Amino acid sequence: MGIVVYWLEGEGDAALPVCEFFGSGELTRALAWAEDRRRAGHRHVSISTELDESVGRPGVSAVEGGRTPDGEVYEWSKAGRAGKVRRR
Repeated sequence: MGIVVYWLEGEGDAALPVCEFFGSGELTRALAWAEDRRRAGHRHVSISTELDESVGRPGVSAVEGGRTPDGEVYEWSKAGRAGKVRRR
């Protein structure tokens, strides 16, 4: 289970949370399901993901010494990707 769509069913204090599970490769289907819930009048429709293909392990907050915490080489750099810096 990589994607979960959540929404509320019922009104006011009687509203209960409900969810539907989708595989990591089913984002298009999950987005369509979420849109169907919204069009049906459901509130608090949201999507949560925990994709297997994400870079590094969950919770990684730093790349140190050119490597991720699990030891994988990390070479991506923002430098040069946005174009030349303008000097005024």
